[in-house]
Amino acid sequence: MAATWIFDLDNTLHDAQSKIFPLVNTKMNEYISSYLDISLEDASSLRESYWERYGATLKGLIKHHNINPIDFLSVTHNLQDFNKLVHPENNLKKTLSKIQGRKIIYTNAPKTYTNKILKISKIFELFDEIFTIEDSNFIPKPDQGMMDTFLKKYNISEGFFIDDVKENLFTAKNSGLTTIWITNEKNQPSFIDKKIEKISDLLSL
Repeated sequence: MAATWIFDLDNTLHDAQSKIFPLVNTKMNEYISSYLDISLEDASSLRESYWERYGATLKGLIKHHNINPIDFLSVTHNLQDFNKLVHPENNLKKTLSKIQGRKIIYTNAPKTYTNKILKISKIFELFDEIFTIEDSNFIPKPDQGMMDTFLKKYNISEGFFIDDVKENLFTAKNSGLTTIWITNEKNQPSFIDKKIEKISDLLSL
């Protein structure tokens, strides 16, 4: 039986940290500042605190401020010159094509944004399923209940889970998956089965 490979999107398949995240964070700060009538500085602090506490800023905004998730995501992830911002790993399409089995995206990012990045990276057609924040009813990783819902939805009993956020891998390990951490960090928590620095490293595991 072919393996199931579950991939995160941002900072896993492409570099979001250098160009995309700073722009998205700025847009989030502006949205939060306007919505809550607070300073940009306070909005930035709130954004960061919710991300650390819940795994995604949006979850905190829904929980504590009843924000409209669809409008929030639409505004904050609508970026100019998208093509110039996306930097997939070198030879990513070639690498993913060599990995045998079912391939699924599981991301906290919104659907339109996710599809754009996959298409610009020329890898959209390589994935059998794409599970975004809308599909999780706006409940982000690392929520254990939603992880189990995701696995049940796609009938996954075992597989490989690749993510750059170790908290997400902790949840995946609790659900019986083999965890692969994409990172440059030296430490390796007990719930991490393998560490890689780039997706192409999967070919040599």
